Amino acid sequence: MEFSIVVAPNLESLAAEVSGLFSKGWQLKGSIVEHKQGYAQQMTRKPSDIVRLRTKSHQAQPIQKRTKWIE
Repeated sequence: MEFSIVVAPNLESLAAEVSGLFSKGWQLKGSIVEHKQGYAQQMTRKPSDIVRLRTKSHQAQPIQKRTKWIE
């Protein structure tokens, strides 16, 4: 399991950074912590989730069909 701590000076930037990590398989762990330099949020992900997300993204792309008529 991987762990990461996202640190930001305000709540808006923390929310923006955390939302960007959701698409990469990261999940929230615990609550937001306030400290001298701003706010922090701990996140976790499993290596198996990374593989699952990669295979899902490859399957989600539709195959492009030729639509141009041959003259």
